[in-house]
Amino acid sequence: MTASTWIILAIICGAVEIFTAGFWFLWLAIAGLVTAAGTSVGWLSSLQSQLLVFAIIALLLIIFTRPLVMKAIKSSDIASNIDALIGQHGVVLEPIAPMHFGQVKLNGEIWTAAAQSEIETGSTVVVRAIDGVKLIVEPVQ
Repeated sequence: MTASTWIILAIICGAVEIFTAGFWFLWLAIAGLVTAAGTSVGWLSSLQSQLLVFAIIALLLIIFTRPLVMKAIKSSDIASNIDALIGQHGVVLEPIAPMHFGQVKLNGEIWTAAAQSEIETGSTVVVRAIDGVKLIVEPVQ
């Protein structure tokens, strides 16, 4: 294969990477460019050597650099939906006791809540965890 064929293959892999963003085809595109460079300089004359270099470079890039890139681009997880309630304060509407659920108003919504100690109506509580659809709360000290 000629260097231009490897460049075309690299462009195609790059285009596929843009649409998939899984960081698999990026390494194939880079391996294709390296193979094209080796072919154009004359280091890789046979098809077997070109395919071998392409495969080795792609494999090495996938094994050693993909995990680093995935870790680097991973955005910090932002608590959303239900996990965003942890740490927020609410007001007890119905008393909460161990083994007896009460109700807490949090962000304008009423939630079933459980606690390890008794908490009276009107007390302010903080959400420590979520178990299914129940808030696990403690009194604010």
